[in-house]
Amino acid sequence: MGFGSFLHKLGDKVSGAAHRVGNKIHHDIHQGAKFVAKHADAVSSIADKVSKVAGVVGKVASAALPFTAEIPIVGEIVGAAAAGGKVIERGASAVSKGAKIAGRVANAELAMDRAMKYSG
Repeated sequence: MGFGSFLHKLGDKVSGAAHRVGNKIHHDIHQGAKFVAKHADAVSSIADKVSKVAGVVGKVASAALPFTAEIPIVGEIVGAAAAGGKVIERGASAVSKGAKIAGRVANAELAMDRAMKYSG
């Protein structure tokens, strides 16, 4: 039981700890991928609906702007609604695209886990 034995045991402990940490990380990623795959379509669908409604609001407010621009406070409110509708439309569209991409990535990760017979 010399110094070599000590180093061997220490190496085994470090290796085991690294293996456990790796398994934990893989398990957590797998659970996250399952959650994202399950909810990505719903998030994308809701974001699409928000985008459509905000787009309609922005277009209606933009169309009404020439008629309301002369009215002191109403013109500013309608202008803000037009700009806000367009910003929300673009933001919701980006969220929808991001959710679709995240769903595809999560499904690919789950497919890889199935191919490797991971049961975490």
